Amino acid sequence: MKPFRDKHPRRTYVGPARTHYRDYKADLERDFNGRCAYTDCSHIWWADGFHIDHFAPKKPKVTNPARLQSFQDREHVYENLVYACPQVNRAKGNDWPSEDPNVSIVDDHGYFDPCSDFNLYFERTDGGGILPKDYPVANYMWKKLRLYLKRYELYWRIEQIIIRMRELERLRSSLNLPSAMRTEVLESIADLTAEYTKYLSYLDVNYRVLR
Repeated sequence: MKPFRDKHPRRTYVGPARTHYRDYKADLERDFNGRCAYTDCSHIWWADGFHIDHFAPKKPKVTNPARLQSFQDREHVYENLVYACPQVNRAKGNDWPSEDPNVSIVDDHGYFDPCSDFNLYFERTDGGGILPKDYPVANYMWKKLRLYLKRYELYWRIEQIIIRMRELERLRSSLNLPSAMRTEVLESIADLTAEYTKYLSYLDVNYRVLR
């Protein structure tokens, strides 16, 4: 098994409050490392652009007006905003386990704060698929947010290929690399390029229907 992600998001914005939550998108992109807080996939894979998720939703299933207002009061609060891929944001919707925006977990249902250490709650298979660890809330999130989708595994695999190709390119550029090793490096780069192209072609064809 592999860790869920290498770099954790961290909210750092301390500037003046802004009028609308969309005005924070660039700050969220930076604080969440250009990645979905829930899947760790890069925003480069989403031609439609990333969404801004409200951790405590704007319109939960709360009937008490005062309690509902406590959620709506957080609509434009930076600490309640999350950088998320469209797939996850739609799956999460207005789901919330309580009538209190401060209570995100009730009876093993709910959500861990995306800025917490998700490596404690999730892990990846050797192929990059996301799995919940032995926490009921992690399992709830995995099902509700559909973290099991194949697309997240493929995105991870492609990124690993890119990392490996960059390492090999640096090695290839070495002035003292023996001829036999240089040939081996070039063959490895060619193999990785073919694998990279295969995954990209698959995503291009199946982008809208990929599960």
